[in-house]
Amino acid sequence: VISFALFAPMAGMAEGPSPLPPAPARPDSEAGPTQVSYFAWIGDITKIDSVEQTFSANLVLLLRWHDPQLAHDEPGVKQYALEDIWHPRLLVVNEIGEVVRSLPEIVFATPDGSARYTQRFIGSFTQPLNLRAFPFDHDTFRVSIVVLGHQPEEIRLTADPKARDIGLPDGVGIAGKLTIQDWQVTSVNARADPYNVAPGTSIAGLAIEFTAVRKSMHFIAKVIIPLILIVMMSWAVFWIEPTDTGTQVGLAVTAMLTLIAYRFAVDSDVPKLPYLTRLDAFILFSSVLVFISLIEVMVTTKLAGRSRLELARNIDRHCRWIFPLVFATVGAGIFLG
Repeated sequence: VISFALFAPMAGMAEGPSPLPPAPARPDSEAGPTQVSYFAWIGDITKIDSVEQTFSANLVLLLRWHDPQLAHDEPGVKQYALEDIWHPRLLVVNEIGEVVRSLPEIVFATPDGSARYTQRFIGSFTQPLNLRAFPFDHDTFRVSIVVLGHQPEEIRLTADPKARDIGLPDGVGIAGKLTIQDWQVTSVNARADPYNVAPGTSIAGLAIEFTAVRKSMHFIAKVIIPLILIVMMSWAVFWIEPTDTGTQVGLAVTAMLTLIAYRFAVDSDVPKLPYLTRLDAFILFSSVLVFISLIEVMVTTKLAGRSRLELARNIDRHCRWIFPLVFATVGAGIFLG
């Protein structure tokens, strides 16, 4: 028999949990919002994955604020453990997996109470992309950071004056040499960006952004140009005598099968999306045009077999300029429209 006395409180034990120590108060809470300045530096961008819609980067974020509670009489700078004082509790909203914080969680305070906190974030971040213009697309990539427990009216985030002094008016800069090779960063930006957690409810936040343009030469050289050559190969049937049925049909079928095989070969290089990108539309249009050339061959060989050779030759002569004209016009419309 289990004695219920085992579950009774021990003698001298307090009934209920011990009270937690009071949390440090937000500086100058009576005077209005706490001024927190930021200075962000994007040290590297290692990868942008269009298929997974993520990017990997590391960035350094410096925050400054004034806290009279940290004022001291000691000479020089004093260190405080982050959890022992009030500080902006940061959370990366769009992190995927674990974003590593590689620097010690320490705040440095000067005798007048000016606090400085620096942290380096390394990891991967989710990013919804608009890839309709792929592979000639560009997008803005964002690291969204929020200050937990505080509304935008309580925390005022502004660019650090020292960042403005060195020519970074938005409080963010980027390294001159990056690991990533298939994208080119064109601009960086940072701004206070409240995060909506529910309708009518938001918390203070910061958005660190960079805009990048995809370098499309890889897809031009390895996807688009070979595809154009395959389509042009299918046009050779228009210069073959309609009576040479075997050669015409064989060439048209070969072009069609080559295009299908090529489509499977490049499938791993293009993102799988519920909508058509420009490259998808171009590949689909090319496939339709090659299939129509196969139909044209079947028609002309049938006409030649029924003693209507001159009509078959006339159709071939018109197709010699109609197909290239349609291909060039529609193809330009797909990529330039």
